[in-house]
Amino acid sequence: MMLLLFLNSIMEMLGLAAFLPLFSVILQDGVIQTHPIISEVYNMGGFASENQFILFLAGFIVFAIIFKNVMSLFILKSQATFSLSLYQYFAIRIHKLYYSKGFPFFKNKNSNEIMRDVNQIPQWFSNQIVLAIFTFLNELFVLSFILTSLIIYDWKAIVMLTFTILPIFLLFYGWVKKRTSKIEKEANEVHPLLGKSIFQSIFGFIDVEVTNTQDRFRNKIAYYINKLVTISIKRTLYQQSPTKVIEAGMVITIFAITAYGLYFLPDRAGLAALLGLFALAAYRILPSVNRIMIALISIKGYQYTFDTILQVKDYKTELKEHSQIKFNYNLTLRDIYFKFPDAKETLLNEINLTINKGESIGFIGPSGAGKTTLMNLMLGFWSPTRGQLKVDETLINENTLPSWRDHIGYVQQEVYLLDGTLAENVAFGLEHKQIDTDKLEKVLKQASLWEFTQELPDKSNTMIGERGTKLSGGQRQRVGIARALYSGASILFFDEATSALDTQTEKDITESIRNLTDGDLTIVVIAHRISTLKYSNRIIEVDEGQIKAEMKYQDLIKREIN
Repeated sequence: MMLLLFLNSIMEMLGLAAFLPLFSVILQDGVIQTHPIISEVYNMGGFASENQFILFLAGFIVFAIIFKNVMSLFILKSQATFSLSLYQYFAIRIHKLYYSKGFPFFKNKNSNEIMRDVNQIPQWFSNQIVLAIFTFLNELFVLSFILTSLIIYDWKAIVMLTFTILPIFLLFYGWVKKRTSKIEKEANEVHPLLGKSIFQSIFGFIDVEVTNTQDRFRNKIAYYINKLVTISIKRTLYQQSPTKVIEAGMVITIFAITAYGLYFLPDRAGLAALLGLFALAAYRILPSVNRIMIALISIKGYQYTFDTILQVKDYKTELKEHSQIKFNYNLTLRDIYFKFPDAKETLLNEINLTINKGESIGFIGPSGAGKTTLMNLMLGFWSPTRGQLKVDETLINENTLPSWRDHIGYVQQEVYLLDGTLAENVAFGLEHKQIDTDKLEKVLKQASLWEFTQELPDKSNTMIGERGTKLSGGQRQRVGIARALYSGASILFFDEATSALDTQTEKDITESIRNLTDGDLTIVVIAHRISTLKYSNRIIEVDEGQIKAEMKYQDLIKREIN
């Protein structure tokens, strides 16, 4: 990239220098005969007249400028390709980094901030830092070449240029850099808040309508948009100001050169030549200084992106082979204790439990008893503070967890559904062409969704709407069951999967779960309603972070009656 930058600067300088022979021939009489290089070109070309030679020089300038611009576009494309490859690189690295932090990180960090860090920050870094650095260096090279040429021609003109342009440049940059940094940091903070407010108003549409809180959400959205509008106005002002400031500086320099020429040059012809040279140089100096200032403002304003980008500096993706787990006999929890990282009290205390392959286990207990936390431990979202989880005597840890997840199917209370087809939601994460249609049909039948699917306009290729808005609650849960079965799960976890359903739908889902208990598939259910556990082999009562009792469904019914 640096080599291309240098090459581009050389071509910019040569493009500017191409005008000098033309100006010399037009403005100075006899230069064709007296200038050694120009006269040599004239004689070698065999031109019939000076006018023909002047047209040749003008045509050469056209060719040189077109060639320069084509090459500049190629170099610009290379710079953009390099910069945007960094956007892709850092976005994926940050995504991997955040996933490596696991469930606790996603539980505690706002999703809009994660989306900003993964997508927008790397994009701003690439466009506003990396490309700005390329622009700064390119224009700095060009400016250096031009100023060197002017020094060779008349060093006094450069002194005047330095004492007129440089102070204005430094004063303006000193005034704007802190303000730019401040507004960009503020914009970085406001974007997730605006996204959060819009997200809540869209996905909470029903609640917003029912509670008549439209204006509250709208006012909050308007407040954050107003802040971004104010920031954008300031940003536009700061981006346009350099042109005006540098233009004023150039006019001051012309005044200084005119005064210098009138009093210190022998004749006005020398002044005209000096002003002509400066005007030609200003043709390229003015854009260069302007772009340098804009680039510096951009770099200063978006330097906060380093706070996010540098997170991946010491992150290394571990390329190690994970140990395989076979689930043939049981899942064992031995002396499990657990407390949240920021909590003082232990949530789970001395949990000992064995879940045999092929059996159906139910968990009951009051809210806050630790049922969901216990399930999250078995799913590998949390690690026990003390104790061990084993599958067929193989310890579940970072090395074996990916293999254990291959055995797991998980159906939440609210199944997450993609804005895609029914088939894409069952074969989660697969492209349409990768879906095994025979396997899809099998799991749809197992989840009691096949008949419903056949009634859809495009069968399993029917779009089900964002978050499954075209499905009923029971159908969404069945999609979750079909998804778990499609993944090849040998143990299914249900976390109050029927608690939000009506009694009849809950009964239907329970029957669907019963049909899955074939002696090979293990089922673990957290139930809000006792009736959900009708077909469980064992029911475990959890209270105050401990296993209080183990019973059959009939014993539970008798206890509830009494």
